[in-house]
Order: sequence, then structure tokens, then C-alpha cells
Amino acid sequence: MFSVALMDELIQATCFEVGRADLSLTRVTGAELGPPGPGEALFEVERFGFSANNVTYALLGEALRYWDLFPAGPGWGRIPVWGYLRVVASAVPGVAAGERAFGLCPMATHVLLRPQRAGRATFTEGSPQRAGLSSVYNVYARVRARPPGPPGDDDALVVLRPVFWLSFTLDDYLSQAGHADRAVIVTSASSKAAIGLAHLLAARGVPVIGLTSADHEPFVTGLAVYHQVIPYQCAGDAPAAGAVLVDIAGNAALRDQIERAHPGRLAETIVAGRAHPEADIDGGEPPVTFFVPDVIRTRARELGWAVLEQRFQAALAGFASAAGSWLNVISHPGLDAVDDLYQSMLGHAAGSPAQAHLIRVR
Repeated sequence: MFSVALMDELIQATCFEVGRADLSLTRVTGAELGPPGPGEALFEVERFGFSANNVTYALLGEALRYWDLFPAGPGWGRIPVWGYLRVVASAVPGVAAGERAFGLCPMATHVLLRPQRAGRATFTEGSPQRAGLSSVYNVYARVRARPPGPPGDDDALVVLRPVFWLSFTLDDYLSQAGHADRAVIVTSASSKAAIGLAHLLAARGVPVIGLTSADHEPFVTGLAVYHQVIPYQCAGDAPAAGAVLVDIAGNAALRDQIERAHPGRLAETIVAGRAHPEADIDGGEPPVTFFVPDVIRTRARELGWAVLEQRFQAALAGFASAAGSWLNVISHPGLDAVDDLYQSMLGHAAGSPAQAHLIRVR
């Protein structure tokens, strides 16, 4: 156990926050942090990935309790991101200063966690406000050593790992639900989650039809993981007979366009995301029917977490290796870059689909 007495000075921490009622409002707050109390560990944030997926966390912050992960002051929210953390000081047996972990954190320089059930590979975050949230959000992978090579040479894994869970669980579902050989139509085909799914399906010999914007059509075609690429304005031309539609864009109008063009010919429609804030808003909750944390929890019960994690890691390594031919990870020093990135993604100006953004805090 690390003695908190060795932390002999206060730490100045900063955190990026957004307005919960108006997501375009932002601020950076500061606070002085002292030694962690019993059962607590203070982590510094080393680096984290930032993408449109994190904006979705903000859009669904109320409905899916994302604001509960890292509480902020009244009216403000801290958007969760996935990144690497390092223990600064700990009052938790089995969690020592200098150790590293991968999991959810706020866009901040530091975060105070309550690690529980610390095992060799993982620990669980046990803060009271997280009670009832999926274990997917509360489990942190312990990183025993830095990867070989220069610091940051696994940056692709930081930005791909969170979105690849959707790719991996969708592929697993399709292979288990009687759709193993059916053609799959994927919306938002330029998104990294869709590319990951197409990568896995293509490896199994499944034809994949990608729907994308006209601007992104050349990029998506060049990936060579889609059997056919169709721009959105021609979505009704997608060969739907017996196919499964996986709507990663989360756009009801687009689904209706395809279904009207081919009434009764789709084998199944899976709504797996909400990439566009205006999509599917009818006064109720967004119709996300494929909720990754629930799927992971079910499969972990069936297979055991160790087996599921092993399969995921192997699949992720293969995808990250393949993505090396097109993925451009842009590294940004410090939290100063966050606001511009966030505002651009909130306004749908996400940049090239080949780009991914990594904030290097330390």
C-alpha cells in the first residue's frame, strides 16, 4: 500500500466541462487536490482519445446517465473519454503509485477514483454515483508496463478501442443470430465503428454494402473492406433482399428510405447508434436498440470475462494493424485543444474520416 503521506503538496487540477442544458457552452474549471482519503486513489490523466462518439455521450448524458460517471457542479457535465491513467497517490491496498490503467476518465488533468476488487488484470470503480451503471464503464484494465518502442506508439489502440467494441459485438451478434452468411448493409460507412465491423465481416467472407456521404465515397471505396459503396442519395439501390441493415448513423429517415424501396425484403434492421443529433428525435428517447454495454454484459456471463476480453483484444489488434494503412492519429498537447475539437464535432465538422484525435495531457 502506498502511503499518502508521501504526497506532500496540493495538486492543481483542471477539467473541461460542458453545459448540460446547452451543450455548446463550455468552461475549464480548476481545483486543488489533496491526498486521497481511505479507499481512494488519485490518478493523473496521461492521454485520451476524442471523437464524435464522445459527443454522443453528451447527447445521451441524461438518458443513459453518462453525467453520473464524473459529477460536476449544478448545470454542468464532464464528458467521459477513454484513456490512460497513472496513479499519483493511493490509499487502496493493491493499488500503488506509478501504476497505469486504461478506462474512462473526464477530460481533465486528474481524476479521483475509488478502486475496488483490484485483481491482477483489472479493478472496478466503486464510487456511489456509479451504482447501477454497466460494468463496462466501471472496469479499468491495469497496464503493467508501457508498450515497447517510443512512448505513444499504441495511440491507435487508444482511439480505436472504444469504438471497436461496437464493431466487435455487432459482428458477434450477426454470427450468432442466424445471419452468419447474410449480406450486411452498414450506414455511416466512413465511421471507425462501421469500418471495424466491415473489417470483421469481410474476414468471414460476408458481403458488406457501405452507405456513406458523397464526399466520403472515395475514402470508403479505397478501404477495400466493402463489397459495394453507395452514396446516401442512392440508398434505395442497396441490394436488400435477405440482407441485414445495421444503422450506425441512427437515422430513421434513411432506414425508411431503404425499407420503402424494398418492402419486407430486409432480414432484420439493427439500430446501433445515433451519429446525428437531429436523427430520430420525436420527443422521446432515441431508439438505440443495440446497446453495447448490455450486450457485453450478456456475453461476459455466457463466455466469462477473460475469454471475451481475449477475443476482443485479438480482434482489436488485427483491426489496428489493418488501420495503419489509412488511420492518421493527430496528437494534441494539453487540454487547450479540446474546446475547438469539441465545437467542430458538435457542429458536424469532424474532419476527414481517416483522422483520429488524441489529447496528450502528460
